[in-house]
Amino acid sequence: MTAILNAPEFVLPDLAAIVQEAETVDVGAVLEAETGQHLPWTPSAIALALFRDESLTTKELVARAEARCARREPQLKTFVPLYTTNHCDSECKMCSMRGKNTRLDRQFASRSQILEQLEILRHEEGVRGIGLLTGEYDSAYTRLATAFRVGWIAREALDRGFEDIYVNIGSMTPEEIEVFADWVPDRKDAVTLCVFQESYDRETYRRFMGDTSENVPKANFDRRITSFDRWLDAGFPRTNPGVLMGLHTSVEEELVYLTSHVGHLRDRGSVVDISIPRMRPARTTRNTTRVGDEDYVRLTAVLSHTFPENRLVLTNREPKEIRDQVIGMSGIISPGSPDVAPYARDGSVKNSEGSSQFIVAELARPRDILADVEASGRRIANFGPTIPVRSGEEAAV
Repeated sequence: MTAILNAPEFVLPDLAAIVQEAETVDVGAVLEAETGQHLPWTPSAIALALFRDESLTTKELVARAEARCARREPQLKTFVPLYTTNHCDSECKMCSMRGKNTRLDRQFASRSQILEQLEILRHEEGVRGIGLLTGEYDSAYTRLATAFRVGWIAREALDRGFEDIYVNIGSMTPEEIEVFADWVPDRKDAVTLCVFQESYDRETYRRFMGDTSENVPKANFDRRITSFDRWLDAGFPRTNPGVLMGLHTSVEEELVYLTSHVGHLRDRGSVVDISIPRMRPARTTRNTTRVGDEDYVRLTAVLSHTFPENRLVLTNREPKEIRDQVIGMSGIISPGSPDVAPYARDGSVKNSEGSSQFIVAELARPRDILADVEASGRRIANFGPTIPVRSGEEAAV
Protein backbone atom coordinates (compact mmCIF):
# COMPACT_ATOMS: atom_id res chain seq x y z
CA MET A 1 0.00 0.00 0.00
CA THR A 2 1.39 3.40 -1.00
CA ALA A 3 0.83 6.43 1.21
CA ILE A 4 -1.06 9.31 -0.39
CA LEU A 5 1.33 12.25 -0.50
CA ASN A 6 0.48 15.82 0.48
CA ALA A 7 -3.07 15.01 1.57
CA PRO A 8 -4.92 17.34 3.99
CA GLU A 9 -3.67 17.12 7.58
CA PHE A 10 -5.73 15.45 10.27
CA VAL A 11 -8.25 17.61 12.10
CA LEU A 12 -10.39 16.60 15.04
CA PRO A 13 -13.88 15.49 13.98
CA ASP A 14 -17.15 16.95 15.23
CA LEU A 15 -17.70 14.95 18.41
CA ALA A 16 -21.40 15.76 18.68
CA ALA A 17 -22.02 14.62 15.11
CA ILE A 18 -20.33 11.27 15.73
CA VAL A 19 -22.25 10.75 18.97
CA GLN A 20 -25.46 11.38 17.03
CA GLU A 21 -24.37 9.03 14.24
CA ALA A 22 -23.52 6.29 16.78
CA GLU A 23 -27.17 6.24 17.85
CA THR A 24 -28.12 5.11 14.32
CA VAL A 25 -25.63 2.22 14.17
CA ASP A 26 -27.14 -1.25 13.88
CA VAL A 27 -24.83 -3.17 16.21
CA GLY A 28 -26.21 -6.52 15.06
CA ALA A 29 -25.32 -5.70 11.46
CA VAL A 30 -21.85 -4.62 12.55
CA LEU A 31 -21.24 -7.87 14.40
CA GLU A 32 -22.34 -9.99 11.45
CA ALA A 33 -20.46 -8.02 8.79
CA GLU A 34 -17.47 -9.61 7.07
CA THR A 35 -14.05 -8.04 7.48
CA GLY A 36 -13.68 -5.32 4.84
CA GLN A 37 -17.41 -5.16 4.13
CA HIS A 38 -18.63 -1.61 3.53
CA LEU A 39 -20.94 -0.32 6.25
CA PRO A 40 -22.93 2.93 6.16
CA TRP A 41 -21.34 4.37 9.30
CA THR A 42 -17.94 5.84 10.12
CA PRO A 43 -15.50 3.70 12.12
CA SER A 44 -15.75 6.19 14.99
CA ALA A 45 -19.53 5.83 15.19
CA ILE A 46 -19.27 2.04 15.00
CA ALA A 47 -16.65 1.93 17.76
CA LEU A 48 -18.67 4.19 20.04
CA ALA A 49 -21.84 2.16 19.45
CA LEU A 50 -20.04 -1.10 20.29
CA PHE A 51 -18.53 0.38 23.43
CA ARG A 52 -21.88 1.73 24.64
CA ASP A 53 -24.14 -1.22 23.83
CA GLU A 54 -25.06 -2.67 27.23
CA SER A 55 -26.78 -5.69 25.66
CA LEU A 56 -23.42 -6.80 24.25
CA THR A 57 -21.27 -8.27 27.00
CA THR A 58 -17.54 -7.69 27.00
CA LYS A 59 -17.00 -11.44 26.91
CA GLU A 60 -19.07 -11.78 23.74
CA LEU A 61 -17.37 -8.79 22.13
CA VAL A 62 -13.94 -10.24 22.93
CA ALA A 63 -14.89 -13.56 21.34
CA ARG A 64 -16.09 -11.86 18.16
CA ALA A 65 -13.04 -9.61 17.99
CA GLU A 66 -10.67 -12.55 18.48
CA ALA A 67 -12.37 -14.41 15.63
CA ARG A 68 -11.85 -11.45 13.30
CA CYS A 69 -8.24 -10.94 14.37
CA ALA A 70 -7.40 -14.65 13.98
CA ARG A 71 -7.24 -14.09 10.22
CA ARG A 72 -4.18 -11.85 10.53
CA GLU A 73 -0.93 -13.18 9.19
CA PRO A 74 1.28 -13.34 11.09
CA GLN A 75 -0.82 -13.69 14.22
CA LEU A 76 1.64 -11.84 16.43
CA LYS A 77 4.78 -9.72 16.08
CA THR A 78 7.04 -8.15 18.67
CA PHE A 79 9.36 -5.26 19.34
CA VAL A 80 11.31 -4.45 22.49
CA PRO A 81 11.74 -0.84 23.68
CA LEU A 82 15.24 0.60 24.00
CA TYR A 83 15.47 3.93 25.82
CA THR A 84 18.64 5.67 24.66
CA THR A 85 18.36 8.51 27.20
CA ASN A 86 15.97 9.89 29.82
CA HIS A 87 16.86 13.55 29.26
CA CYS A 88 13.85 15.60 28.15
CA ASP A 89 12.86 19.27 27.82
CA SER A 90 9.10 18.72 28.09
CA GLU A 91 7.14 19.02 31.32
CA CYS A 92 4.46 16.31 31.10
CA LYS A 93 3.03 16.01 34.59
CA MET A 94 2.42 12.26 34.34
CA CYS A 95 5.99 11.46 33.24
CA SER A 96 9.05 11.07 35.43
CA MET A 97 11.32 12.15 32.53
CA ARG A 98 9.92 15.71 32.61
CA GLY A 99 12.67 18.30 32.53
CA LYS A 100 12.16 19.81 35.97
CA ASN A 101 12.13 16.48 37.81
CA THR A 102 15.38 16.98 39.72
CA ARG A 103 15.03 13.62 41.47
CA LEU A 104 15.52 11.61 38.29
CA ASP A 105 18.99 10.21 37.67
CA ARG A 106 19.63 11.48 34.12
CA GLN A 107 21.40 9.04 31.83
CA PHE A 108 22.59 8.97 28.21
CA ALA A 109 23.62 5.72 26.53
CA SER A 110 27.01 5.82 24.81
CA ARG A 111 27.77 4.40 21.39
CA SER A 112 29.25 1.23 22.91
CA GLN A 113 26.26 0.80 25.22
CA ILE A 114 23.83 1.14 22.30
CA LEU A 115 25.70 -1.42 20.21
CA GLU A 116 25.83 -3.82 23.13
CA GLN A 117 22.07 -3.43 23.71
CA LEU A 118 21.43 -4.27 20.05
CA GLU A 119 23.59 -7.39 20.32
CA ILE A 120 21.85 -8.52 23.51
CA LEU A 121 18.37 -8.05 22.07
CA ARG A 122 19.19 -9.65 18.73
CA HIS A 123 21.27 -12.63 19.80
CA GLU A 124 20.35 -13.34 23.43
CA GLU A 125 16.73 -12.20 23.64
CA GLY A 126 16.06 -13.43 20.10
CA VAL A 127 13.97 -10.50 18.89
CA ARG A 128 13.97 -8.82 15.49
CA GLY A 129 11.87 -5.79 16.41
CA ILE A 130 13.06 -2.78 18.41
CA GLY A 131 11.59 0.52 19.61
CA LEU A 132 13.96 3.50 19.94
CA LEU A 133 12.95 6.10 22.52
CA THR A 134 14.28 9.47 23.71
CA GLY A 135 12.84 12.59 25.27
CA GLU A 136 11.61 15.57 23.24
CA TYR A 137 13.76 18.68 22.99
CA ASP A 138 13.30 22.40 22.53
CA SER A 139 16.44 23.49 20.69
CA ALA A 140 16.33 23.04 16.91
CA TYR A 141 19.93 21.84 16.98
CA THR A 142 19.26 19.21 19.66
CA ARG A 143 16.18 17.99 17.80
CA LEU A 144 18.18 17.58 14.58
CA ALA A 145 21.02 15.89 16.46
CA THR A 146 18.52 13.49 18.04
CA ALA A 147 17.05 12.63 14.63
CA PHE A 148 20.58 11.98 13.37
CA ARG A 149 21.52 9.79 16.36
CA VAL A 150 18.32 7.74 16.28
CA GLY A 151 18.72 7.36 12.51
CA TRP A 152 22.20 5.94 13.11
CA ILE A 153 20.83 3.47 15.68
CA ALA A 154 18.05 2.44 13.27
CA ARG A 155 20.64 1.77 10.57
CA GLU A 156 22.77 -0.27 12.95
CA ALA A 157 19.71 -2.29 13.98
CA LEU A 158 18.68 -3.00 10.39
CA ASP A 159 22.21 -4.04 9.49
CA ARG A 160 22.19 -6.48 12.45
CA GLY A 161 19.04 -8.23 11.25
CA PHE A 162 16.23 -6.33 12.98
CA GLU A 163 13.15 -6.28 10.78
CA ASP A 164 10.88 -3.74 12.52
CA ILE A 165 12.04 -0.39 13.90
CA TYR A 166 9.70 1.76 15.99
CA VAL A 167 10.78 5.37 16.58
CA ASN A 168 9.33 7.30 19.52
CA ILE A 169 11.18 10.62 19.83
CA GLY A 170 8.35 13.15 19.76
CA SER A 171 6.77 15.15 16.96
CA MET A 172 9.13 15.71 14.04
CA THR A 173 9.50 18.58 11.58
CA PRO A 174 10.13 17.90 7.87
CA GLU A 175 13.82 18.79 8.40
CA GLU A 176 14.17 16.30 11.26
CA ILE A 177 12.46 13.57 9.23
CA GLU A 178 14.84 14.27 6.35
CA VAL A 179 17.88 13.92 8.64
CA PHE A 180 16.53 10.62 9.96
CA ALA A 181 15.58 9.37 6.49
CA ASP A 182 19.15 9.77 5.21
CA TRP A 183 20.07 6.73 7.33
CA VAL A 184 17.32 4.44 6.00
CA PRO A 185 16.55 5.48 2.40
CA ASP A 186 16.19 1.82 1.37
CA ARG A 187 14.13 0.66 4.39
CA LYS A 188 11.41 3.20 4.94
CA ASP A 189 8.87 0.39 5.00
CA ALA A 190 10.59 -1.09 8.08
CA VAL A 191 10.24 2.03 10.26
CA THR A 192 7.14 2.97 12.26
CA LEU A 193 6.71 6.42 13.81
CA CYS A 194 5.15 6.36 17.28
CA VAL A 195 3.61 9.67 18.33
CA PHE A 196 1.04 9.15 21.05
CA GLN A 197 -1.26 12.13 21.34
CA GLU A 198 -1.69 11.14 25.00
CA SER A 199 -5.07 12.93 24.93
CA TYR A 200 -7.07 14.34 22.04
CA ASP A 201 -8.88 16.69 24.43
CA ARG A 202 -7.18 20.08 24.16
CA GLU A 203 -7.89 21.13 27.73
CA THR A 204 -6.59 17.85 29.20
CA TYR A 205 -3.56 18.08 26.91
CA ARG A 206 -2.88 21.64 28.07
CA ARG A 207 -3.25 20.67 31.72
CA PHE A 208 -0.77 17.79 31.54
CA MET A 209 1.64 18.91 28.81
CA GLY A 210 1.80 22.65 29.48
CA ASP A 211 0.13 25.99 28.76
CA THR A 212 2.57 27.17 26.12
CA SER A 213 5.03 25.49 23.78
CA GLU A 214 7.70 28.11 24.53
CA ASN A 215 10.66 26.04 25.83
CA VAL A 216 8.23 23.08 26.33
CA PRO A 217 8.16 21.26 22.98
CA LYS A 218 5.46 18.69 23.71
CA ALA A 219 2.99 21.40 24.69
CA ASN A 220 2.48 22.13 20.97
CA PHE A 221 -0.77 20.19 20.42
CA ASP A 222 -1.13 21.00 16.72
CA ARG A 223 2.45 20.11 15.80
CA ARG A 224 2.04 16.78 17.55
CA ILE A 225 -1.31 15.81 16.05
CA THR A 226 -0.09 16.44 12.48
CA SER A 227 3.23 14.58 12.90
CA PHE A 228 2.05 11.53 10.99
CA ASP A 229 0.99 13.59 7.99
CA ARG A 230 4.54 14.95 7.65
CA TRP A 231 5.91 11.42 8.07
CA LEU A 232 3.66 10.05 5.31
CA ASP A 233 4.53 12.98 3.04
CA ALA A 234 8.19 11.97 3.43
CA GLY A 235 7.41 8.49 2.07
CA PHE A 236 7.33 6.50 5.32
CA PRO A 237 4.22 4.27 5.27
CA ARG A 238 3.99 3.02 8.89
CA THR A 239 2.42 4.90 11.82
CA ASN A 240 1.49 4.18 15.44
CA PRO A 241 -0.95 6.64 17.06
CA GLY A 242 -2.01 6.19 20.65
CA VAL A 243 -3.78 7.53 23.73
CA LEU A 244 -2.65 7.33 27.35
CA MET A 245 -5.88 5.95 28.71
CA GLY A 246 -7.04 7.57 31.92
CA LEU A 247 -5.39 10.93 31.30
CA HIS A 248 -8.68 12.38 30.05
CA THR A 249 -11.79 11.56 32.07
CA SER A 250 -13.90 10.41 29.09
CA VAL A 251 -12.86 7.10 27.56
CA GLU A 252 -15.61 7.50 24.96
CA GLU A 253 -14.28 10.82 23.69
CA GLU A 254 -10.76 9.45 23.36
CA LEU A 255 -12.15 6.42 21.52
CA VAL A 256 -13.94 8.63 19.00
CA TYR A 257 -10.91 10.80 18.30
CA LEU A 258 -8.43 7.91 18.17
CA THR A 259 -10.56 5.90 15.72
CA SER A 260 -11.00 9.02 13.60
CA HIS A 261 -7.22 9.51 13.51
CA VAL A 262 -6.69 5.85 12.60
CA GLY A 263 -9.29 6.17 9.84
CA HIS A 264 -7.55 9.26 8.47
CA LEU A 265 -4.18 7.49 8.38
CA ARG A 266 -5.68 4.39 6.77
CA ASP A 267 -7.32 6.57 4.13
CA ARG A 268 -3.88 7.99 3.39
CA GLY A 269 -2.57 4.49 2.76
CA SER A 270 -0.67 4.06 6.02
CA VAL A 271 -0.08 0.74 7.76
CA VAL A 272 -1.38 1.68 11.22
CA ASP A 273 -0.63 0.11 14.61
CA ILE A 274 -2.66 1.35 17.59
CA SER A 275 -1.60 1.90 21.21
CA ILE A 276 -3.82 2.39 24.26
CA PRO A 277 -1.46 2.19 27.26
CA ARG A 278 -2.77 2.86 30.74
CA MET A 279 -0.94 5.10 33.19
CA ARG A 280 1.65 3.48 35.44
CA PRO A 281 3.45 4.68 38.59
CA ALA A 282 6.42 7.01 38.02
CA ARG A 283 8.76 8.87 40.33
CA THR A 284 7.30 12.04 41.89
CA THR A 285 3.97 11.51 40.14
CA ARG A 286 0.63 10.28 41.47
CA ASN A 287 -0.26 8.16 38.48
CA THR A 288 -3.08 5.72 38.98
CA THR A 289 -4.88 3.56 36.44
CA ARG A 290 -8.20 5.38 36.17
CA VAL A 291 -9.49 3.05 33.46
CA GLY A 292 -10.65 -0.17 35.09
CA ASP A 293 -9.86 -3.63 33.78
CA GLU A 294 -13.34 -4.23 32.37
CA ASP A 295 -13.32 -0.98 30.39
CA TYR A 296 -9.76 -1.60 29.21
CA VAL A 297 -10.56 -5.08 27.91
CA ARG A 298 -13.74 -3.80 26.27
CA LEU A 299 -11.88 -0.91 24.68
CA THR A 300 -9.32 -3.34 23.26
CA ALA A 301 -12.13 -5.50 21.87
CA VAL A 302 -13.90 -2.51 20.32
CA LEU A 303 -10.77 -1.28 18.56
CA SER A 304 -9.74 -4.71 17.30
CA HIS A 305 -13.26 -5.46 16.07
CA THR A 306 -13.49 -2.10 14.31
CA PHE A 307 -10.00 -2.36 12.79
CA PRO A 308 -9.21 -6.11 12.57
CA GLU A 309 -6.54 -5.48 9.92
CA ASN A 310 -4.63 -3.19 12.30
CA ARG A 311 -2.51 -4.39 15.18
CA LEU A 312 -2.88 -3.21 18.77
CA VAL A 313 0.37 -2.88 20.71
CA LEU A 314 0.29 -4.59 24.11
CA THR A 315 3.17 -3.89 26.50
CA ASN A 316 4.17 -5.16 29.92
CA ARG A 317 2.68 -2.04 31.45
CA GLU A 318 -0.15 -4.53 31.85
CA PRO A 319 0.11 -7.51 34.23
CA LYS A 320 0.02 -11.07 32.93
CA GLU A 321 -3.63 -11.57 33.88
CA ILE A 322 -4.68 -8.70 31.60
CA ARG A 323 -2.23 -9.76 28.91
CA ASP A 324 -3.86 -13.20 28.82
CA GLN A 325 -7.28 -11.60 28.30
CA VAL A 326 -6.32 -9.34 25.39
CA ILE A 327 -3.41 -11.08 23.65
CA GLY A 328 -5.74 -12.72 21.12
CA MET A 329 -6.81 -9.29 19.89
CA SER A 330 -3.55 -7.38 20.13
CA GLY A 331 -1.30 -8.27 17.19
CA ILE A 332 1.91 -6.93 18.76
CA ILE A 333 3.42 -7.84 22.12
CA SER A 334 6.13 -5.44 23.33
CA PRO A 335 7.91 -6.50 26.54
CA GLY A 336 10.82 -4.57 27.99
CA SER A 337 11.81 -1.75 30.29
CA PRO A 338 11.47 2.07 30.19
CA ASP A 339 14.90 2.47 31.76
CA VAL A 340 18.01 3.61 29.87
CA ALA A 341 19.96 0.75 28.22
CA PRO A 342 18.37 -1.71 30.65
CA TYR A 343 19.27 -5.13 29.21
CA ALA A 344 22.21 -7.28 30.38
CA ARG A 345 23.95 -10.36 29.06
CA ASP A 346 23.04 -12.28 32.21
CA GLY A 347 19.36 -11.79 31.37
CA SER A 348 18.58 -9.24 34.07
CA VAL A 349 16.42 -6.21 33.20
CA LYS A 350 16.75 -2.85 34.95
CA ASN A 351 13.62 -0.84 35.84
CA SER A 352 14.82 1.52 38.55
CA GLU A 353 12.42 4.10 39.95
CA GLY A 354 15.40 6.48 40.01
CA SER A 355 16.01 6.45 36.25
CA SER A 356 12.94 4.93 34.51
CA GLN A 357 10.10 6.76 32.82
CA PHE A 358 7.66 4.56 34.78
CA ILE A 359 7.47 1.17 36.50
CA VAL A 360 6.13 -1.74 34.47
CA ALA A 361 3.62 -4.23 35.86
CA GLU A 362 5.53 -7.34 34.73
CA LEU A 363 9.32 -7.09 34.84
CA ALA A 364 11.08 -10.01 33.20
CA ARG A 365 13.56 -10.52 30.40
CA PRO A 366 11.78 -10.05 27.05
CA ARG A 367 12.38 -13.58 25.78
CA ASP A 368 10.77 -15.07 28.91
CA ILE A 369 7.58 -13.07 28.42
CA LEU A 370 7.52 -13.90 24.71
CA ALA A 371 8.17 -17.59 25.40
CA ASP A 372 5.26 -17.58 27.87
CA VAL A 373 3.00 -16.17 25.14
CA GLU A 374 4.16 -18.82 22.69
CA ALA A 375 3.57 -21.53 25.30
CA SER A 376 -0.14 -20.71 25.01
CA GLY A 377 -0.01 -21.80 21.36
CA ARG A 378 0.50 -18.40 19.74
CA ARG A 379 3.40 -17.94 17.34
CA ILE A 380 5.36 -14.68 17.34
CA ALA A 381 6.73 -14.09 13.86
CA ASN A 382 9.91 -12.10 14.57
CA PHE A 383 11.01 -13.91 17.71
CA GLY A 384 13.19 -16.97 18.13
CA PRO A 385 14.72 -17.88 21.48
CA THR A 386 18.34 -16.90 20.93
CA ILE A 387 19.76 -16.49 17.46
CA PRO A 388 23.33 -17.63 16.81
CA VAL A 389 25.78 -14.94 15.76
CA ARG A 390 26.32 -15.24 12.01
CA SER A 391 29.78 -15.54 10.54
CA GLY A 392 31.33 -12.12 10.15
CA GLU A 393 29.14 -10.50 12.83
CA GLU A 394 30.52 -9.15 16.06
CA ALA A 395 29.90 -11.56 18.92
CA ALA A 396 30.42 -8.79 21.44
CA VAL A 397 31.02 -5.07 21.51
